[in-house]
Amino acid sequence: MMAGRTRRFARAAAAVSALAVAMGSAAACSSSGSSGGGGGGGGSGAFADALKNVHDTAQTSGSIEFGDTAQLAKLNGGTTPASNGPFGRLVGTGSDQLTQYASVLPPLTGFDSTTATSAISLGLPPDQVGVLYGSFDPTAIGTKLAAWGYHKSDRGGGVTAWVFQDNHQMDLTKLDANGIGPGMTGWLNVIWVSKSSIAYGSATSDLAAALPAQSKPLSGDAMVGSLADCLGSTLIAYVNTDAKQINNSGISAIAFGVTATGTSDIREEICAAAPSASAAQGFATGFTKAVGSGLDYVRNQPWSALLTDPQTKVIGGSKNVVRLTAKPVAPQGAALVVNLVVQNDFAGLLGLPQVISKVGVPGGSVTLTPTQAPSS
Repeated sequence: MMAGRTRRFARAAAAVSALAVAMGSAAACSSSGSSGGGGGGGGSGAFADALKNVHDTAQTSGSIEFGDTAQLAKLNGGTTPASNGPFGRLVGTGSDQLTQYASVLPPLTGFDSTTATSAISLGLPPDQVGVLYGSFDPTAIGTKLAAWGYHKSDRGGGVTAWVFQDNHQMDLTKLDANGIGPGMTGWLNVIWVSKSSIAYGSATSDLAAALPAQSKPLSGDAMVGSLADCLGSTLIAYVNTDAKQINNSGISAIAFGVTATGTSDIREEICAAAPSASAAQGFATGFTKAVGSGLDYVRNQPWSALLTDPQTKVIGGSKNVVRLTAKPVAPQGAALVVNLVVQNDFAGLLGLPQVISKVGVPGGSVTLTPTQAPSS
C-alpha cells in the first residue's frame, strides 16, 4: 500500500513519522567529500525545470513531491493554508516539514519556505532531501544558523554548508517542549545555502548524492521525464516509480497533479505508466467508466459526486503513459489528488482492483474489483 510508505504525503503525521524514522535509523553513511557545484539553480516554478537541477538516482527518482509555491500562494490569496479555500490544502506541497513549522522556524533559520518560488522533496526518510528555489540572503541566513548552533563550511560554487549534526543523527536534548530545535528530528541536520536555493536533509551524503544534477539530471530519467511531460504545467506533483510503494503489478509508475489558472478551470491529473500498450488503453477506458458510474470504495460514494468531465489521452511511448484528467465537482475539490495519494485510493479510477481497509477480516483489508460493491 502506498500511503504507509510515502510519509511525506500525510502532512499531519510528518513530525511523528520523522521522529520514528530517525530513531530507528543507524548513524551510518559517512559524509562524502565536496561534490563541487551547488545545490541547484534558481527554479522557475515549473516541475520539469526543478527536475533539471537534481541528480538521477534510485533514491531521488523513486518518490518525488513538488509544489509551485509562488503560484499556489497567488491562487490561495496568501501563503497560509486555508481549510475552506480551494487551493489551501495544496499550499506547502514540496516542503511539508518546513511548512508545518512555518510560524516558528523562519526567525531561527533566516529563511521562510512559504516565500520560495518552488519546492521539491526527493526520496524517503531517512535519506530524503528537500530543496527550495527562489531568492535568498545567504549572509542573513548564515547569521541565524550560526546563532542556532550550526557550523559553516564552503562547498564552492557559491554554496555554503551549515551543519548541526550529520549522518542521520538526532539529539533530542536540543528540542524544546514543542519539538523545536537545531536539526529538528534529524531532517534539518544539514542545510546548503546559496542565493538561489536552499537544500536540506539529514546527511551531507544524501545532499551530495542528489545535488547538483551533474551529467545525469532527473529530468532525463525515462520514467520520471515521461510522467513530468504528461503532467505539464502542474501546480503540484506527486510521483512514485518505486514498485514496492505502489504495490500493484498493474501500475508501472504513477504521478498526480493539479492544473489551474483560477477556480474556474481546475483539473485533477493522473499520469500512469502501464506494463503494456493495451493496459494503458485499459486505464483510459477504466477512468472514463469510473468517473461516470463507478464507486469510490474508500469514501463509499460515487466518483461522479467528486469528479466530472473525464478526459483521457493515451500518450504511449516506451513507458506506455496515459493522461487522465477531470474537473472537481466543487472548487474545494482541488486537493482531491492529495486524498488519492494519502488514502491509496486510485486503483479503481484506473479500472483496477481496489484494496480497502476493513475491520474484522484477515489482514485488515479486502480487494474489490471495479464493479464489485463492498459488503456491509
